[in-house]
This record gives sequence, C-alpha cells and structure tokens, in this order.
Amino acid sequence: MRAEQQDAMMLVRAELCRRLDRLEAPAGRRSPAELSGAIAAIGHLAAAYGLTPVVRLAEAAQRALAQGGCPAALYLDRLHDAIGCTRNDEQAGEAMIASVSVRLTA
Repeated sequence: MRAEQQDAMMLVRAELCRRLDRLEAPAGRRSPAELSGAIAAIGHLAAAYGLTPVVRLAEAAQRALAQGGCPAALYLDRLHDAIGCTRNDEQAGEAMIASVSVRLTA
C-alpha cells in the first residue's frame, strides 16, 4: 500500500473511532433504533473502504439490536478492535463475530 493510501486509511479509521467513541459516551445514550442507525452508518463508511470485519460486526450488532436485549457494549468493544484490524477479509470478520458469541455465552 502506498503512503498516501495508508494516510487515507488512517483518516478513515480515525473517523470510525470518533463515531464509535461518540456512541459510547455517556451523553450519547440512544434508543436501540438510534444506536442501530449509528452503527449502520459506521458499517457503510467501513464498506466504502473495504474494512470487512467492521462491516460484518456492524451487521451482526444491528441484527442483535433488532432482536432486543443485546448487550451493545460487547459489539462496540469488538468494533474498536475491528477498526484497528490489519486483516480485511471475511475470516477476520467471522472470528470477531464468534468472539462476541463466546462472550455472550460465558
């Protein structure tokens, strides 16, 4: 990856982190529908830049929120990890979703 591409990706990752931090802030308490919409926006931005693990986690979080009773904090924590992930393939996304599932059943 060229230096300018790396710089652009760093900016995208920083923006994703900023949006995620805003969701986690105490003043940012939202209804499940608002939270789902904000997570969807994160997923859309990630998709535009090929950040597959972020996209897959965002989709899983939205499904969990739609089913109700989802501990959103688990997904938000893993979204932070996914944003920083150097792998951008389906397997990385599946592994992160699986790690949320493990935490839910623990």
